[in-house]
Amino acid sequence: MKRIGILGTGSIARWHARCWQRLPVEMVGYFDLNQAAAQGFAEQYGGTAFPTLDEFLDQVDLVDVCTPGTAHTECVVAAAEAGKAVTCEKPLARHLNECTTMIDACEKAGVPLFIAHVVRFFPQFAGAKASIDSGAIGNPGVIRTVRNGSFPGGNGNTYYGDFRKSGGVIMDVGIHDIDFHRWCCGEVERVFARGLSHAGIDDRDHALMVLRFESGAIGHIECSWAHPPGQFRTRLEIAGDEGLIEWDSADRQAIVSAFRLEDDPKAPVPRNGESPTSLDDDPYLKELAHFLDHVENGTPLLVTPHDAYMAVKVSLAAIESVRIGQPVDIASFEENFGEHLQ
Repeated sequence: MKRIGILGTGSIARWHARCWQRLPVEMVGYFDLNQAAAQGFAEQYGGTAFPTLDEFLDQVDLVDVCTPGTAHTECVVAAAEAGKAVTCEKPLARHLNECTTMIDACEKAGVPLFIAHVVRFFPQFAGAKASIDSGAIGNPGVIRTVRNGSFPGGNGNTYYGDFRKSGGVIMDVGIHDIDFHRWCCGEVERVFARGLSHAGIDDRDHALMVLRFESGAIGHIECSWAHPPGQFRTRLEIAGDEGLIEWDSADRQAIVSAFRLEDDPKAPVPRNGESPTSLDDDPYLKELAHFLDHVENGTPLLVTPHDAYMAVKVSLAAIESVRIGQPVDIASFEENFGEHLQ
């Protein structure tokens, strides 16, 4: 039975902790610079709040990095050097050189690195990908996704509102769809984007992106932090030369329910666009179970380090496109815009 440790005790760590509790693992404990927060997790989910990172790493087999993105590099490298398997929340990092540092550290140490691009595990998006792979819609020519909600920086959280740290709505929200589009249509050739990333109103960021794929397919992405509090919507359309896939979270579901969480009744319940009675369809549970299966049985990773790197690269290229008002070529991106990537 693998011993699990969580680095960082923010909101996403709560969802991960609940999922780990449902898997055949030992929840060993937590490390956070805020010791009181780590202790709160230990009391709520079981395990130990470790006083130092070294003591934490000494007691676990698998490290789940749930810190803000600015701390990913330090945490992933430390876990790799300690010989631990690592899963890390997206985005892999804010800058490409940090992505390379983490990937190289894990390769050198011979430990797996799995970036939690959770959209691949949502049943609607996984089903759409399966339809493409089966040939049901022929060759995809146009893919369009929408991921719109309100600004996530409430309760005094200043990370998201600091564009230099978070990368704004493109790197926090749009990166989900960039990864999904690549999964469906292959490598991106160029990107053109418009948005508010450089407008100085980070709490109402909104972006539109057009991706041109090497296959010739076109991707359209809309992502937003500009909607009223409590609202969230996703939409998916994929048109192939033999069929069309369409899904919208705003459509009426067969069963619509909401439940309070016993351990945190004030926390908002995520709206995944699926019946909450189907607990085994929880995408966060699926992604962690997938990584555990990889660690224990060698099952190939659904999201590779290269996938995570390219999601960051295309996101950064989109941000540069917003800045200059022109399309950005992915192949020459680092050569032409290197001064903006560090």
